Amino acid sequence: MSLGYEVLKEINPEIIYASICGFGHKSLYQERPGYDIIAQATGGIMAITGQTDGPPTRVGSSIGDIFSGSFATIGILAALRVRDKTGLRQEVDISMMDAVLSVLENAVVRYTVTGEIPKRIGSGHPSIAPFDVFETKDGWVVIAIGNDALWKMFCKTINKEDLLDDPRFTTNPKRSKNYKKLKPIITEWFKEKTVEETLNILMNAGVPVGEVNTIDKIVDDPNIKLREMIVEVEHPLAGKVKITGTPIKLSITPGKVEKPSPVLGQHTEEILEELLGFSKEEINRLREEGII
Repeated sequence: MSLGYEVLKEINPEIIYASICGFGHKSLYQERPGYDIIAQATGGIMAITGQTDGPPTRVGSSIGDIFSGSFATIGILAALRVRDKTGLRQEVDISMMDAVLSVLENAVVRYTVTGEIPKRIGSGHPSIAPFDVFETKDGWVVIAIGNDALWKMFCKTINKEDLLDDPRFTTNPKRSKNYKKLKPIITEWFKEKTVEETLNILMNAGVPVGEVNTIDKIVDDPNIKLREMIVEVEHPLAGKVKITGTPIKLSITPGKVEKPSPVLGQHTEEILEELLGFSKEEINRLREEGII
């Protein structure tokens, strides 16, 4: 529709213009299509997600879509602050590939520093051990032994104090290096416990632990209810539905989700008329020509 930033800033010099696409507007890949799975693949996260002997795996949530939306919001808010202070207006150009790349945490640094290409290691951590998922009698839990003090605490709690003197496991770098030998040893302890027993024992000892919640459990979690993270809204097509609330909790001006996401084209006419100044006749013409 020829409504890019260069056009709209001439109509409204104060405009902050944000766009999200697969590879960005300033891009060598501008013509390539973008979907979440493409962003996850090209952005690098699929290469380090999944089991060691399995294929590259898409993260279960559409993080390429979600992170790019979040970064667009941050960019818009930053641009508004700049405009408030300096009067400068600008374009916010968000690439889904960039968004995925930016959340790879230490993978890029590990490669650029060591030359070693990060690989898939399941739920483990490349430089902390044990930092993994374990199966119990009735479910799964994760532990995060992030330092040597926690390691000592963990070994004493699971009655494996002999591991403290094992030269293969005395420091975190050694545990990471020998983790394939360590994991089977500590796995047996978890298999003898239920999820509840595991949580009680490790939490009481101060060991970082958490249950792997299935969606039904998280929806019914009392803390999730307390924080109003599941809300009910009226959808124009589906009726009453429960969706996630906002994770941003403000003390003075709290926000909340009161409406579902709009159906396709629900606000097209409103945006064209009220924000862009199109007349009814122009909007009708666009509709007749199949543009909207």
